[in-house]
Amino acid sequence: MLKKFFGLIFDFYEYLLLFILVALSFTVLLMNEVPQVRAIQGDIADIFSFIHYPNMWINQLSNLVEENQRLKEDNLRLSLLNAELKESYIENQRLRSMLNFVDSTHFDIVPARVMNRGTTPVFNSILIDVGSSHGIGPNMAVISTEGVIGKTVSVGSSTTLAQIFTDVNFRISVKFQTSRVLGIMQWHFEGLAEVREIPKTVIIHPGEKVITSGFSDIYPAGLLIGEVLDLEPSGDGLYQVAVIQPYVDINSIEEVFVIISRKCYKKL
Repeated sequence: MLKKFFGLIFDFYEYLLLFILVALSFTVLLMNEVPQVRAIQGDIADIFSFIHYPNMWINQLSNLVEENQRLKEDNLRLSLLNAELKESYIENQRLRSMLNFVDSTHFDIVPARVMNRGTTPVFNSILIDVGSSHGIGPNMAVISTEGVIGKTVSVGSSTTLAQIFTDVNFRISVKFQTSRVLGIMQWHFEGLAEVREIPKTVIIHPGEKVITSGFSDIYPAGLLIGEVLDLEPSGDGLYQVAVIQPYVDINSIEEVFVIISRKCYKKL
């Protein structure tokens, strides 16, 4: 084995000697401080610089991947923060409107948050986070800053179930603000309501506001409900039917008020 190894070296000793001499030459060349040699070292470095390109490209690509991942994470955080700030701004505007309403209304009211909405074939309702411990009782008007929502039905100590005007059994006595015509409003369809049996001789214009009549122990007079969208003849042709667009969008309400009573003002 050893003999074979030495034989192989002997056969290729010229190439081996050339390799050793070239290696020594490069070593001496690279270690030399002579300016001419330094120039040659620079030329050699330029020639063999391509060897470093793949490694540089891989490192650059790896850095780009990491930077892209960081940018994606930053973008997600900023998007979430932006959504949170936008929601806070909207809530702030809504609460400001509620505070203004509380200051301007002549009713004793209790503010409440909507906890849940219930829709069944027989009963449409909302669950709010106030109850008997807050002075709430059955058959109290539930309103928002836009208008009438419904009335309290089932009252617990800290929560209350309120019937809303989209319930098929909901009825409310109303008055057309300009023509002063009275009627009973009920839920219609597609987010609308209607007042039936209006005499044909009565002139009611689209856009006329509809308010509570006051002929109720639940709803005080003058609460906004909606406005007239259209007038249609009744099925028998003897009356008119007013189609009402309610001001309140039940699907978007988050806060409501329960009317406890009118505020009492002392005479000066």
